Amino acid sequence: MAVEKMTMVTLTGPQDMIDIALQKCVINREFHPENAVSAMQSVKQLSPFSTANPYSGLMGEILSLMGMMELSPEFEDFGDIKFNMDNTRAYIRDFSKKLEAMLSELREKRDTVRDCGESLTQLTHLRGVDEKLDDLLHMKYIGFGFGSIPRGNYAKCIDRISTMNNAILISTSEEDDWVYCMYFYLPRVEGKVNSILATMGFKKIWILEKLDIAGNADDAEHMLKTQISEAKEAVEKLEEEINELCLAEQKSVLTQYSYLRFLSETFALRAYAGFSHGIFYIIGWVPAQDAEEYAAGCEKITGLSCVLANDREIGDSPPVKMKRNFFTRIFAPFVEMFGVPKYNEIDPTPFLALTYTIIFGIMFGDVGQGAVLALIGLLLWKKKKMWMGRILACVGLSSVVFGFVYGSIFGYEHILHGFKVLEGGNTMTMLMVAVMIGVLLILVCISINIANGIKQKDIKKIFFSANGMPGLVLYLGIAAGVVANAYFGINLLNGGYILAVVGLPLFVMMASEPLTKLIKREPDWMPKSIGMFFVEGFFEIFETVLSYVSNTISFLRIGAFAISHAGMMMVVFLLSENANGGNNLFGVILGNIVVTGIEVVLVCIQVMRLEFYEMFGRFYSSGGNRFEPKIIDYTSAAVNAN
Repeated sequence: MAVEKMTMVTLTGPQDMIDIALQKCVINREFHPENAVSAMQSVKQLSPFSTANPYSGLMGEILSLMGMMELSPEFEDFGDIKFNMDNTRAYIRDFSKKLEAMLSELREKRDTVRDCGESLTQLTHLRGVDEKLDDLLHMKYIGFGFGSIPRGNYAKCIDRISTMNNAILISTSEEDDWVYCMYFYLPRVEGKVNSILATMGFKKIWILEKLDIAGNADDAEHMLKTQISEAKEAVEKLEEEINELCLAEQKSVLTQYSYLRFLSETFALRAYAGFSHGIFYIIGWVPAQDAEEYAAGCEKITGLSCVLANDREIGDSPPVKMKRNFFTRIFAPFVEMFGVPKYNEIDPTPFLALTYTIIFGIMFGDVGQGAVLALIGLLLWKKKKMWMGRILACVGLSSVVFGFVYGSIFGYEHILHGFKVLEGGNTMTMLMVAVMIGVLLILVCISINIANGIKQKDIKKIFFSANGMPGLVLYLGIAAGVVANAYFGINLLNGGYILAVVGLPLFVMMASEPLTKLIKREPDWMPKSIGMFFVEGFFEIFETVLSYVSNTISFLRIGAFAISHAGMMMVVFLLSENANGGNNLFGVILGNIVVTGIEVVLVCIQVMRLEFYEMFGRFYSSGGNRFEPKIIDYTSAAVNAN
């Protein structure tokens, strides 16, 4: 539940060993590379390697081959196989050529089935014509056409064509709203005939003219059925042969793919390395707990040198790798929405996971509705793998727990004993508890910020900031004074107390800039203008005090939503009440569904607002660099082709 410590690693060796170093020590290892040319400016004449990937073309070819095979990318072990690039290239291209030829023949046979099938359909509209179709299609002195026309335009078209002495239109059949027709014309009026037909919505059927059809319609139908049958048999045979071939070569293709993917991704990592005077340099980060073992493994490679940096040398720039348990991993996406923590910053995930779960339960406490929410969350996670599902399951269980506290189950409050927020003075008590929760959480946030300042050795953050020691004294002092006076009758807010817990912290916060510079012994610690110093300081202090007040009041929403939930369920029961004093079951169920849907969305948003604005803003700066080792995802078709 914290940020793992990192150790900087520098790998060096002869320039011609760069690929060995990348394959053995970087790729698929817990190693986060940095750009050596940028990071090692002290090395003179350090130049980047060429990143024109020689494997990208062949990777494209094998991925294309896998596409033809309908084979999804996945890893196949290639460790014990001796590869030769020329043989690999020849295998991929020969197999691609063979498979493409078979697929081309398959497409041709399928096209035959389709075209003959379409022709067969059109022949049904020519069954009344006893002439040889070939004679009609190839007449020497008379043109012939065949097609369909909308039924409503057929009579008009007949009238137009009949006015011409050199064209004739003959109906062959009718289907739905279309009339199928043959038309004959003298070649010299072809354009005029086609123009008339086009204005009438005539659709010419060309399929008969594209195929070699002999005999009349019945003869042609028999011939087409024979061709379809033969083509279908050829399709089945080819499909079987292709499937057998792909199955037989599947392992080999995946092995070649994995091998090329490994080489391609390894070569792409050259972009992080640099070389100077025949020596390569690779720089990056490994988890500190594994650093010694990692270095020992690298040193076993002849010619390779591995140097580890100690904690004082690495500063605050290492990438961030989180240590998280099952519970905190569930809420990690929420934190990552805000940003990755810095290397020397406390991971806020445990804090968010705990506070989000508890606050949600307080705001939406109901045994029945919480159980339903938890069940929905589990289903979303198990069936859809939605990360939000696990969060809903957790907060749903929290709702169940606080539902027992409130004594509420699907809005019924007479079944269980508990704290009824709408009874007596419980409403005001609920609001006061919400404010107390807010005060406690703000104090915890300030304490976390101080701890961050200690980790970062930031004097200003610890001793002079509004969320440092002065803010802690000020806020805790005022809170203690209010509680002592309200609940114990002790008046702490006298002159000395106010001066100590209010005046002094405010002055320290106002003078944070010069005090920090003075402690660091910077010569320009004195403000250039005393007047402007006090004016700017006043407004900064005013904004700070206002933020304390507004943040504290903002936590009233915790109690307000708990009260509104009980109130909304009371309205549900009033609206579903029967004339005999009972409740309509359908109305109660529908009301529960509506209230649950509305409140879950609203409470999720409101709790997130409290987390991000009222709490995270006080101690969490984010802006970290995520730890990203170069692990090859063989299941992804995306390949780095640099």
